[in-house]
Amino acid sequence: MANYEDKRSLLPNNQQSQMPSARVEDNVYQEDTLNGTETEEIGLLSHATYDEPRVIRQATSARRRIGWASTALFIASVVAALILASILLSLSPLKLDIESQADHDPPPTQSSHADDRYVLDPDWDFFAPSQVREYEWTITDGEGSPDGIHKPMMLINNQFPGPLIEINEGDVVLVKVLNKASNATALHWHGIFQNGTNWMDGAAGVTQCPIAPGHSYQYKFNVTGQSGTYFYHGHQGVQALDGLVGPMVIHNRREAGRPYTTDRVILLQDWWYDSASGLMREVLSPGVEDAPIPNTALMNGVNRAVCSDHPHRECTEVKATSLPHLDVTSGDRHRIRFINVGGFAWFQVAVDDHDDLQVVEVDGTIVEPTLSSPLVISPGQRYSAILRADHGDGAYWLRARMITSCFADQKLPENGIDEAKAIVRYTSKLEARHDDHDDESTGGNHGQDEGSQDLILPQTTSELPFLSVCRDLSSTTSFHPSPQLPAPEVADHSWYFRVNLAIGDWRLQRGVFNSSSFRPNLKSPTLHRVLNGLAQNNESFAVEGVNTAAFDAESELVISNNKIETVDMILQNMDENSHPFHLHGTRMWVLGQGHGYFPSYEALGLLPEGKGLLDATNNTVTRNPLKRDTITVEGFGWVLLRFIADNPGVWLFHCHVIWHSEAGMGMQFVSRIDDLRGLQVPEEALKLCDAPEEELRKGAPPKDEIFFGFGNDRR
Repeated sequence: MANYEDKRSLLPNNQQSQMPSARVEDNVYQEDTLNGTETEEIGLLSHATYDEPRVIRQATSARRRIGWASTALFIASVVAALILASILLSLSPLKLDIESQADHDPPPTQSSHADDRYVLDPDWDFFAPSQVREYEWTITDGEGSPDGIHKPMMLINNQFPGPLIEINEGDVVLVKVLNKASNATALHWHGIFQNGTNWMDGAAGVTQCPIAPGHSYQYKFNVTGQSGTYFYHGHQGVQALDGLVGPMVIHNRREAGRPYTTDRVILLQDWWYDSASGLMREVLSPGVEDAPIPNTALMNGVNRAVCSDHPHRECTEVKATSLPHLDVTSGDRHRIRFINVGGFAWFQVAVDDHDDLQVVEVDGTIVEPTLSSPLVISPGQRYSAILRADHGDGAYWLRARMITSCFADQKLPENGIDEAKAIVRYTSKLEARHDDHDDESTGGNHGQDEGSQDLILPQTTSELPFLSVCRDLSSTTSFHPSPQLPAPEVADHSWYFRVNLAIGDWRLQRGVFNSSSFRPNLKSPTLHRVLNGLAQNNESFAVEGVNTAAFDAESELVISNNKIETVDMILQNMDENSHPFHLHGTRMWVLGQGHGYFPSYEALGLLPEGKGLLDATNNTVTRNPLKRDTITVEGFGWVLLRFIADNPGVWLFHCHVIWHSEAGMGMQFVSRIDDLRGLQVPEEALKLCDAPEEELRKGAPPKDEIFFGFGNDRR
């Protein structure tokens, strides 16, 4: 039985020296927008805006000029290091290993929240040969105070939010994870296709066993056929809500001709003062019907609580200088990549007195520049927008406000703050800062007063409207991919899903797809069972459509296909909560969405079950619809999605409101069964499953059985 890693190198043979346009590679459809013929006005990242040969010659010349100097410096450094090492070894026979270091590591501390934390490198080499980008991360338990209120957290390299991953399309990402936390964990790379590396997707119980406490794992995957804005987050229980999140940016060569001065990431998230794992147990307990309301909102991991409002909590005042700053020069344009890494809240986003934010990217899809303000961003979604600095000198608030109308109570607990802010400051000279591009904690804190004498707090006021419904921005604003990405006109299958929160036995509220509520098997992930079954010629794993032969649909709704197929999903939301659904491994075309019941295919210009166009001369619905990986179906609403099931593997489809997903609102697609035959999970991934089940379950949702009979013990 062949191992996939033996069949195909992660790095392309041509090192991506030439990046082809749309292509079929290993029978998998690949998207690439390099051959778009946009002008700057309609295509922000058009390749026509730069001279590639000239830029490559300049870069090569610059590298040659510094080559000899770098070599000489390297030799001198090596000699000095060898001398120093010999002296140290003569003084003390140190033994450096993971076990000994674990006993002497300092207690985890939160890194500084400098406003330059996620400013992208202005000297980035978009034409660098494809390479392996390596990261070494240690996950630990710690304590943080993002808005001043102290709480237990999970940290990556003592940082919150986590380190920035910045790469080029065609690169290989290699992340070595050492789990020193008390709970098991897994990391999902949100929006990354994982073509050929399904076991690196990071969905615990679906594609891998969790990384048990004290264990390590190496994520390694190639990024091809996609670029844009993404993020990573913990995918075991609700660990993302306690700090296990961070941004990921994939550059495309088109960006060398970028018509903006700066490029940065802004992370938005809701935040709870109590431990998320404790709140998860409460949410899943008998009789509980509402998700916990967040205490506050964060922007790049920062807000400012008023300590006097929290007499019963440990609190440290946060200085205004800790708020994110965006220094801009008048007349320039600036790209801001907004990512909602939170677990529950939709955000409205706008800059005071700047009503012309221009959206240019949606979930990794480049779109025709579209004016939209405020932005509305659901959990798991990303939008890149261009801010035109066309005002005079001064300071303005960038606001991200939670849409509280979607909570059970619009009043936040404990005098909570529903808005996070950053300072947009006009300057005469832009000072780019990138001090934290290495993955090391700076050891700073919110109490620093440095630069406070120069800080001018904005005096601007908000014009954000009150929104009574949490729905996608695309439901009110039309976004069109650039260049066009037409959807297939004919679907091979159409699946109808009734999604809602339902109260079942023992008054337990759970998320359901039709009558199925997902329970991942952390000891034996779906992918492992599928590959093992196929290897043993167990044809129950080769059943097409809804597979009830190999899976119990009550807890694992699995839909399979043997070959490349076009699949439709009709999501009918039967409760008042809006649900942002995320599909792993691909993107989906949004063919329609609205309130009430799904109106029928015919109402959208399609034949029943999506079998073609109702009018062959009218392809409006499929000509160039938005394509994204996270889509909201509003309360008591519907959405029609279409995707090509061409990526071999097991792919989770779930609500990205984390309280709903952990309550079971998810199902799985198994794509291209014929191509999965003969593949096997790498040995390192299999070894994760050797840990005892009680270790793998640490940090996972409690089993329903502990509540049977209304028992409330902590088994």
